[in-house]
Amino acid sequence: IPAASTKVHRIDDDMVANAPGFSEVCRAFHSFASDAVIVAHNAPFDMAFLHRQSNESGVRFDHPVLDTVHLSAVVFGGSAEHTLDALCQRLDVQIPPDLRHTAMGDAAATAEVLIRMLSILEARGICSLAQLASEIRKHTRILKDANESS
Repeated sequence: IPAASTKVHRIDDDMVANAPGFSEVCRAFHSFASDAVIVAHNAPFDMAFLHRQSNESGVRFDHPVLDTVHLSAVVFGGSAEHTLDALCQRLDVQIPPDLRHTAMGDAAATAEVLIRMLSILEARGICSLAQLASEIRKHTRILKDANESS
């Protein structure tokens, strides 16, 4: 793991030395997420890893994907800042500093941000995944639609 990455997420080589390989983890995650909508912040980044690994893992990630960056563009407009930190600040979501840039800390913050934005969307009459997908397509310049393979 590059030293610059370790500075951000505090994960080093020793911590993952005995971890299972990515293909195994990819298959396990695919099984876990079967019949689910995958939610992520900046989903194309994460989905690119999963799509690249799909052939080797023998799985295909064709799940619907909700990207909180896209949702932010729908809720707050394309010119707003869409980082996770900006969304947390805007929506009054607290991430303890020691949990920022960790899997659980960022996942919990993303989940809370999602819940708060879904409430706003529902108040605007956007109550289904299909309605939301239609709104997201209006903001494709923000990020490539995460529902498409890379």
